This record gives sequence, C-alpha cells and structure tokens, in this order.
Amino acid sequence: MDLNSVWLGVPLEALMENAGKAVAKHCQGYDSIAVFCGRGNNGGDGLVAARHLIRAGKAVKVFVLEGERTRLNQLNLTRIPPKIRVMVKGQEDFSLDGFDLIVDALIGVGVKGSVKEPMVGIIGKINRSDAHKVSVDTPSAGMVEADEVISFHTPKVPGAVVEDIGIPSEAQLYCGPGDVIAAIPPRTEESRKGDFGRLIVFGGCREYVGTPTLVAQAALRSGADLVTVCVPQYVADHMVPDPNLIVHPLASKNYVSVKDVKDVLRMRCDAMVFGNGLGRRSVKAVQYLLKKSDKPLVVDADALSTADRRLLKDNMILTPHEGEFAKLFGRLDDRIKDPARQAKKSGAVIVLKGAVDVVSDGRETRLNRSGNPYMTVGGTGDVLAGIIGGFLAQNGDRMGSAAAGAFISGLAGDIAARQLGVSLLATDVIAAVPQAIRECFDLAKKL
Repeated sequence: MDLNSVWLGVPLEALMENAGKAVAKHCQGYDSIAVFCGRGNNGGDGLVAARHLIRAGKAVKVFVLEGERTRLNQLNLTRIPPKIRVMVKGQEDFSLDGFDLIVDALIGVGVKGSVKEPMVGIIGKINRSDAHKVSVDTPSAGMVEADEVISFHTPKVPGAVVEDIGIPSEAQLYCGPGDVIAAIPPRTEESRKGDFGRLIVFGGCREYVGTPTLVAQAALRSGADLVTVCVPQYVADHMVPDPNLIVHPLASKNYVSVKDVKDVLRMRCDAMVFGNGLGRRSVKAVQYLLKKSDKPLVVDADALSTADRRLLKDNMILTPHEGEFAKLFGRLDDRIKDPARQAKKSGAVIVLKGAVDVVSDGRETRLNRSGNPYMTVGGTGDVLAGIIGGFLAQNGDRMGSAAAGAFISGLAGDIAARQLGVSLLATDVIAAVPQAIRECFDLAKKL
C-alpha cells in the first residue's frame, strides 16, 4: 500500500511523518524512552517518533542498527541529534536499565524469512527488559513480546491499535506496483533452478499453434524458473521453436484428450495455466481436469468457454472477458458485485477483463486501471494468463498473483503502446514485461 500510494502521487515521506506522529502520541505517558530503529522504513517510522518525543521533552535514547539504510530512514536519522543516537552492532552494545518504555521499530511487515544474529540477541535483550514495549506496525519478526502494537491503516496482528496515516483508499482498491513487489519472492545467492516456480502451460490444438507459446513466454518474463508447454503432437511439431521453453508433446495428435489430462496431472509443477488455444473439441478433457486438479490452476480462454461452473473450486484463477463470464455464470449485471459474488460462491479467484479489470476472491475486490485500447489485439489475454501463472508458480498466492498480473500486463501494454500505438502486438507486450517489472522495483528503491 505504501508503493501504491506513491504511485498515486502521495509522498512516502508524508506517510512516514504521520506514522511517527501516531506512535509518539501513544508514548506520551512515559518519560524515559528507548527507541530501537532498523535500517528500513519501519525504522524510519521509529526515527520520526523519536524526533517528536524529543520535541515533547521526553528523555529519549535512539538505538540504531548499523548498515545500509533506505533513503527515508537515512533522512530521518540525520534529524536525530548525534548525542542521542547509539549505533548498535549486537546486544552487548547497549543497556536498557532505567527505561520505562521501549519502542520496537526494528523490522516491519516487508521483511521476509527468519532473522539471525545479532538481531535475535537484540530482540531477546528487549524482551528481558521490564519496560513497557510498543511495536511499530507489527512486533519485529513476530518475536518482540509487545505490550501494545500500533498498526497503520490495517491491523497487522490481532489486538493492534490502528492509526490512519493518510494512505488513500485507492491504494488498497487499485492494483499497483506494491502488488508486484509482494508477488515476486526475493532471491539470494543460495537460490537454485526451480526455486522460483515450475509452471505447466497446457493447451493448444491444430488450429491454434502459437497460443501456448505466448502464455509460456509471458510466464518466463514474469520470473518463473521453468515452463513446460504440454501440447498435442501437431502443435509441438509446428510451433515456432523457442529454446527457453520445455516442450512436452502429448499422446493426442490434434486435440487434448482425457488421457492427456491424466498424463499431465502426473507431472511435477507448482502451478498450471490451462485452456489457451485448446479449441472447442476438448470438452471432456476440460471437465476432467477441473474435477481432478489440486494444484494452483489458471483457467483461461477455451477452457472457460467449455467449463462446468459446478466444478470450479478454490485452487483456481479464472480470467474471463465479459462474454465468457456471462456464458459461465449467467447474465452480468454488475461488473464489480457479480464477480465478487461468484468468486465467493465457487472459491475461485476471478479476473474479469475489461477497460477496468475486476479481481476478486469473494472477500476482497481489487480494480486495475493499467492497460489501453491498443491491447484489443489478439493474444494479449494469453499474455495476461501467462503472467498470472508465472507469479502463481513463484508464490502460490492466487489473489496476489491475479492482482499483480493484471497490473503488470496492463503496464507492459502501456509501455509498448507509447512506441507502437495501433501496431502493438501481443509479443510486444511480452517484450515490455521486464521494463514494467523494473519500473516497480525502481520505485521501491527510491522509498
């Protein structure tokens, strides 16, 4: 939501200032205060809180973790008088004697994975203190034994006090770069091939040879490690060769059969995209796969047109346009309420495509405004399915992948359209996906 707010034009510095003020407000009943600040923007919130408490005349000591910081963390650190700061390398670097309040702003919700030393020792020392403990947004690493948690915009843990810091409602309603950052897992030096998603693209028929390739290439550009294209033998023989793809010819020659489905279901994958270029002759195969599948599954194109809605369930993402939605669920009267209602009823996440995409899991509904009229060209829906499938294979989060995929697909289309206009092709959207993702990460680096 921070990133989406910035995308909408709200400065993160203003949000951080409001967050720090909110924390300081809850600390007014204490006189001797230790504020622990990490290197990220959660630490920045703590630094702002410390500054306001200093101005209020409190006896404040700011314990700051050494290391590289975010831009706003560094900016707010410079606003703390040097005599009040203590640079911390480990738990041996400080004493907590005499403090009646400890503010924990070490680690925010954006940090993933387990924490290591010296952080474990620092948190342990905080927990052993008899001082009252307030955590900023969430207890750091889930390990700080907070007496009170001040969360921003939404409660991050049960019982948290929620403060409004000026995040616009649109930042939560509309898909944006923050959704993309959340959908792409961080990588380390220890990462290996396959750690970031094995995807199967299952579809194609004699009449639609190129479609599965569009899906697969889009999935690879979204960050999936390995993409296997499972297609009838005719498609495998006639598709344009791409050395980045693993091609698995099926037993059937021209159209996907139930036997093919049984074979594919035995293959290893983290997620699957099914239906693109399938044609209308594989109805039994569609019903069988929907009934038997248990892996995360993106259902698109001809699989939607021939699906039985009674077989929809909670491992699926459906990506219909309005016509496919009406055929599957009946008349579409309300573009926002109807997808939400059907998602709740079926358990599937629904991405209703249009000028404004509607993404819903029945509990939460998001809108996406990226994209443009030049994307009416054939194949862009396949690109969307591939991007969503690529994210889904990496993270397993259906709602998050659908929201991020809708935004990136549209943003890539916008990037391509600026140069190509009416000449835009689906392959141009795929080519622009890396730049679209890079723009999201570049924005995050500026925060």
